[in-house]
Amino acid sequence: MKIAIYSGSIPSTTFIEALIKGIATSHEVVLFGKLHRLPEYNSGRIRVYPVYSNRFKNFVFTFWRTVLLLVKYPKRFFVLRQQIKLRSGIFHKYNWWSRYVAVLLYLPDVFHLQWAKDLENWFFLKERLGVKFVVSLRGAHINYSPLVDPELETTYKRYFPEVDAFHAVSKAIGKVSQNYGASARKIRVINSLIPESTLKLFRLPKPFGNNTIHMVSVGRHHWKKGYAMALNACKLLKEQGVLFRYDIIADGKVPEALLFQRRQLGLEDEVVFMEGMQQTKLFEALQDYDVLLLPSLEEGIANVVLEAMALGVPVISTDCGGMREVVVPNETGWLVGVLDSQALKDAVLDFKNASLETRQDIAKQAFNLVKTNNNATVFLDEFDDFYNIA
Repeated sequence: MKIAIYSGSIPSTTFIEALIKGIATSHEVVLFGKLHRLPEYNSGRIRVYPVYSNRFKNFVFTFWRTVLLLVKYPKRFFVLRQQIKLRSGIFHKYNWWSRYVAVLLYLPDVFHLQWAKDLENWFFLKERLGVKFVVSLRGAHINYSPLVDPELETTYKRYFPEVDAFHAVSKAIGKVSQNYGASARKIRVINSLIPESTLKLFRLPKPFGNNTIHMVSVGRHHWKKGYAMALNACKLLKEQGVLFRYDIIADGKVPEALLFQRRQLGLEDEVVFMEGMQQTKLFEALQDYDVLLLPSLEEGIANVVLEAMALGVPVISTDCGGMREVVVPNETGWLVGVLDSQALKDAVLDFKNASLETRQDIAKQAFNLVKTNNNATVFLDEFDDFYNIA
C-alpha cells in the first residue's frame, strides 16, 4: 500500500516523523510538501517529492512533473487543470500547481492529512480520483479554530462525514470531532509514540536541592499554553514564602504581555524565559527539573507531558483536552482546573510536601503508563489496522 503522510512541511514534527519511519517498515511512504531540509531516512520505502524553496529548481521540477503527468496520466492532468481554475491570481495558481502536480503524478492509495484545517484543499483527491482520505486530529485545529472561524466550521461539517477515517490523539478530541459530523465508528484513538531510546533515559526523581523547587514548562509562546495563569500561580507561591525557580522554554520572541506581567508581579528573580533547544539537549535539561508544569487552556494530549513521564519528571497539568487520559491524580501526576491559578499553586505545594517516596512512586506509575500505551509495537500495529480499515 502506498501511503502519503502529508503535513505540508519536510521534515515535519517529531510525532509525524516517527509515524513516517514506522509505517515504512510495512508500507511504501510518499512525502509531499515544502522542503526545508532533506531528512535522513534509512529506508528505501520512503520517497520524497517536495516543493523546493529555490524558485528556479522548483520551476524546473514543476515543469518536468507536469510533462510526465500529461504524458502518463492525462485524466489526472485534466483534474489538476480543473482544480487550479478554482484559484485566483497567476502566482497563487502556480504555487498550488507546484504542490498538486507531484501528488497527482505519484498518486497514493491513502492520503493521510496531518492538519484538518487543510482538508478543503486536498479533498478532491477522494472526490475526483478515489484516493482513500484520512485525517489526524490533534489539538487546535479541532478544539478551538472552528469556534473562531465560521468558514472552517462550515468546511468541517461539509467534509467530515465523507472522510474515510480519523486518527485522534485522545478520546476527548474524537468526541469533539463528532460535533462536525465525524462518525464515531470512523474514529480511531492512537496514542503518540515515545521511542524506546527515550524510555531508556528514565530515572527516578531526586530530593529537592536547597529546598528550592525547580519547575519548567516547554511549548511555544501562545495564549493556549496558559503561561499567564502559571505566572499568577508563581506570585501566590512567592507570597507564601515558597522557594522556587520557574523556567519557560520556548522558541521565538517572548511576548511583551508576559514580560510585563513578570515585572508587575515581581517575579524577575524567579521566572526565566529560555530559548528552545534541540531535543537531545532538551531531554537532558528536563531531568534536572523537579516537576513539569502544563498550564494549558487547550491540548490534545501534550507530547511534552508524555516525554516528561518517560524521563521520570513528575507532571502537574491542567484538565484540558485529553490530559486526564494520561495524568491521573495521585497515580501518574497532579491535575488542576483550567485557568485556576489557586489550584495550580495548591498542586505545587502538594507536590512539594509529598515525600520523595511518593514522588518516585508517581513517576514510576507514569513511566509504566507511557511504556505500556505509547510504545512502538502498539503504535505501529494500530496504525497498520487504521490504514487497512480506511
